[in-house]
Order: sequence, then structure tokens, then C-alpha cells
Amino acid sequence: MGCNESTERRRNNADGTENDGDLEICTSGTEMTAAGLAVAGAIIVACCVAGLLSGSEASSSRKTMKAPGRNYRIFRDDFEDDPADYFRRLRD
Repeated sequence: MGCNESTERRRNNADGTENDGDLEICTSGTEMTAAGLAVAGAIIVACCVAGLLSGSEASSSRKTMKAPGRNYRIFRDDFEDDPADYFRRLRD
């Protein structure tokens, strides 16, 4: 029996006896859609909060550059402040 059949038919078997053991739980499409949207909204809010807390604004706004002679990135303003010091530290 499906969710669209009458309550009386679900309560009574074909022979007229009551069927207390078989209980169907039916939800409408609207309820399922609302629940799905609530879950999706909670996930979006959680992702936004995690993004805000993951890094500080100051460090993410600093420009980087490929380190000369190396395979990693450095902050551009640190290099531009004293390029000679950067190359001096490379020889250490």
C-alpha cells in the first residue's frame, strides 16, 4: 500500500482484521523539500563561517611572488624592503 491510499484501507486488511504492525510514514514532497533546503542552508552558513575564521585579513591581502632561485613563494613587500638581505640569506 502506498502513501496515497486512504487511512481506512491501511488500517484494515482485506479480511477485515486490523493491521497494527504495518505502519507507513509518509511525508509530502513539500516537507522533504523544506527539510532539504534547511540542511543546504545550514551547510552554506557553516562554510561561510569557516571561511571567515580560517585566515586573517592582513595576511591574505599581502602580495606574494616566486622566490628568486627557489620553488616557493615569499611576500613581495618583504623582498622589496631589502633584496640584498634575501640574497645574503640564500648563501648562508
